[in-house]
Amino acid sequence: MRRFLTISTVALLSGCMVGPDYQEASQSVRLPDTLTAEHFHRDEGLWKSAIPADSLPKGDWWSVFNDKDLDVLLKKCAENNPDLAAAYQRVEQARESALMQKSDLYPQLQGNAYYSRTDSSKNLQPSYGRYDTWLAGFGITWDLDLFGRVRSLLQAEVANAQAQLAAYESLMLNLQSNVAKTYFSIRSLKSEVNVLEDTLKIRREDTKLVEKRLQMDYSTKIDLKRAQQQEHDAAAQLADAKRQLLLSRNYLALLVGCSPSELEADFGPLGKDFPKIPAAIPSELLERRPDIAEAERKVYAANARIGAAQAAFFPTVSITANTDLSANKIDKLLISSSFAWGISPQIYLPIFEAGRNIAQKRVALAAHKETLENYRSTVLSAIREVEDSMVNISYMADEYKEKAEMVDAAKEVQRMTRIQYEQGYTDYFSVSEAQRLELTSARELIVLQGERFSACVDLITSLGGGWKLGEGDSKNIDGRSTGDDFGQNNILPNM
Repeated sequence: MRRFLTISTVALLSGCMVGPDYQEASQSVRLPDTLTAEHFHRDEGLWKSAIPADSLPKGDWWSVFNDKDLDVLLKKCAENNPDLAAAYQRVEQARESALMQKSDLYPQLQGNAYYSRTDSSKNLQPSYGRYDTWLAGFGITWDLDLFGRVRSLLQAEVANAQAQLAAYESLMLNLQSNVAKTYFSIRSLKSEVNVLEDTLKIRREDTKLVEKRLQMDYSTKIDLKRAQQQEHDAAAQLADAKRQLLLSRNYLALLVGCSPSELEADFGPLGKDFPKIPAAIPSELLERRPDIAEAERKVYAANARIGAAQAAFFPTVSITANTDLSANKIDKLLISSSFAWGISPQIYLPIFEAGRNIAQKRVALAAHKETLENYRSTVLSAIREVEDSMVNISYMADEYKEKAEMVDAAKEVQRMTRIQYEQGYTDYFSVSEAQRLELTSARELIVLQGERFSACVDLITSLGGGWKLGEGDSKNIDGRSTGDDFGQNNILPNM
């Protein structure tokens, strides 16, 4: 028995584990050294392995907007959002599950106490009559993890807990992104409401003016109906904008974890001060994304489960031992003659299980391949999201510039057409059409302005956090480059 225990202990301490060694999932996907808005570089010399680095600092990315109201909302979201709190509890569950799995590596000690009174039948021979039994002792059960099944499962559980933590951080980033985008949407709608309120005021004044001109035979009833039509159209657009504004406030309240009545904020119109963005994005920033880390940890967990499935083909060794004190009378329970012990080593060797273990291993292998492909998909999706965001920011800057020129031109057309109407050179139809085009252009410009802010938020989200720009080393959001600085050399290749 002593030899058996010695051999078992040595085998356990040797750490024998079956199953494949973990190969970095990052080797299956490669990232370009830099991501730019111009085009996606395909030169093999630019690419490097994608290594999850979610531990890199993400910072308070929203500080690039320099908006105190946004700071307050994001703090409330982190503290009060129920979905985020639920995700945190999932992290706790995964962590405790890993601790539960870890306990299987150690001997399990149980204490037991027992009392019974028995009265045997007098018609049986021999008859023992009535007697008591007292027992108190300890039992030990130890499943020796000789081939690493438990350790493989423990590695899988630890990786799963890490994946849950990454999922929590990913949810937080997405919620913060939604808060910021909803906030900018509300401010954009506020700008539209202000424009529509001013427009409605002007339309009502125009209706009164046309009525007076009709009384003096300078206008026709058609002109009056056209003016009334424009007035009602502006009123309808104002009502729709206010409706969307309140709905967006309700959604924002949900994101920050409060009721709409508790959202004490009166946001002003959207400003024109856009944050600065880098001219090129190093892949080190992309690797901070928590969803990439989550996918990689799932690959690791699936790889560990292959080892657990392979260990099922090998013998299982367990040791059960017990020691106790037993007596018929309690006053004799604590004397040395009441001491008893036993030990029972067992070996379980699978011989025929109708292909169960083989199928179990194949399931683990297929699951590993699935998680690996999911990881590759996550990385490629991340690259695409960064590229899309930078393309949107770059070309929205050009679009915004052209639309601003169009709004200025529409205002001038409306002004000149109104002068012609007042001098009797044209009818009110030309005035109303010019007013309609001016209002449409102004609203489109405001919407585009909000979309540009949302595109900035999308870029930050796709990078897994913010960036740090050195003084004089930045690129304005309107596309004018002045260099970039990430604390490292980011020389772009020749185009």
